[in-house]
Amino acid sequence: MPEDQFSAANYIKAAAEQTDSEIDAGKLALAMVYDDHSGLNFPSLQKYIHHLKIIKEQVMQHYHMLLDAGSDDDVGVRMAALKSVIVEEFGYEADDPQYEILESADIIRVIDRGRGCAASLGILYLDAARKCGWQIAGVEIASQFLCRIEHGGKRQIFDPALGCRPMHAHDLRALVKGRLGKEAELSFEYIDGMDVRSSLVHLCNLLKTRRIEMGEYEKALDIIERMRVLKPSEYRLLFDAGVLYARTGQIDKAKACLGAYIEKTPNPYDRYEAKALLGDLE
Repeated sequence: MPEDQFSAANYIKAAAEQTDSEIDAGKLALAMVYDDHSGLNFPSLQKYIHHLKIIKEQVMQHYHMLLDAGSDDDVGVRMAALKSVIVEEFGYEADDPQYEILESADIIRVIDRGRGCAASLGILYLDAARKCGWQIAGVEIASQFLCRIEHGGKRQIFDPALGCRPMHAHDLRALVKGRLGKEAELSFEYIDGMDVRSSLVHLCNLLKTRRIEMGEYEKALDIIERMRVLKPSEYRLLFDAGVLYARTGQIDKAKACLGAYIEKTPNPYDRYEAKALLGDLE
């Protein structure tokens, strides 16, 4: 489709109906932020799509070079191919985790800058690996975005923010305890893989939070609405939408979202909180 005919809203809506294997993770990530950039001296969407294509092609080239050199065809060789291109060739690296800027969670600016947060860098790994036909998924452990790659019955979790560093059981245990407290324990539920939509919702939640911190409530609401289109089953977005509709003076929409959230949330405390906010709007 010519770029002047590209509709990010339509692309996101179509992706919501696709199976996970059909989704183009990279292009969908671009679509989620496209409307924040188009018209603002935005160079070309095709520039970013082409960049992601080059990453995938070079990952495959490095993968075959490693196999030809005698490497075993396992998760390690796949990680090595990803790292050699994304980290060593293109130089992608993490922003300081304490320096939580909007640009680190915006995939377009991440590509421009070669720097990003764990979730945005993770999308680069997910996109390239999936297009190579490899099994990979995002994993959220104690709110930290990691990646999990599988092959031949073996799986390995790695940190996209630490140069594709493997994360072993003791690393994951330390992460959980460091973020959730010394009494917290690592469990199998932590390493359940997320589908692409969930991985992008995780990333967009970071964008939403940073927009709110900047006082840009309308733009934060735009992000939430895109997430709601992409993953309508994510009922927790209803609460966020209700709060931001209220902050932007759209009271009827705020009431509708909060009412729907109250019906869907299974947590009594969350229902109480939403009812209290709804009462304040009456």
